[in-house]
Amino acid sequence: AANEEAIKLNKTLRTQDETLEKSLPELQREADRMIAELRSRALNMQERIAQDELKNAEDLLDKVKKLFGEPSEKNEDLKNEVRDKLASYHTKVDDAQDLLREATSKIREADRLSAVN
Repeated sequence: AANEEAIKLNKTLRTQDETLEKSLPELQREADRMIAELRSRALNMQERIAQDELKNAEDLLDKVKKLFGEPSEKNEDLKNEVRDKLASYHTKVDDAQDLLREATSKIREADRLSAVN
């Protein structure tokens, strides 16, 4: 079965004028040689370039965080602080209005008692 497949593969790989005909073992050897050549090539330069690009990208990210992230966080903190103070002042105003209503009520009561006396 493997031999039949090799014959079919050889037929498929033939050129139209059949001047170049390679057998399956020849193709396998050529593929192995290509793979070995690719593995033996030094890819150090590409790796170094990729490492430099990664470092530059990380540096840029740090700058963006410093320029925009930190001020944004500070603004968010200030906004929350202002919101808390406004809530506190709102509560104090409500308390003051309650005291004012109570005082008005007591003044009316005192005026009424004064008129009775």
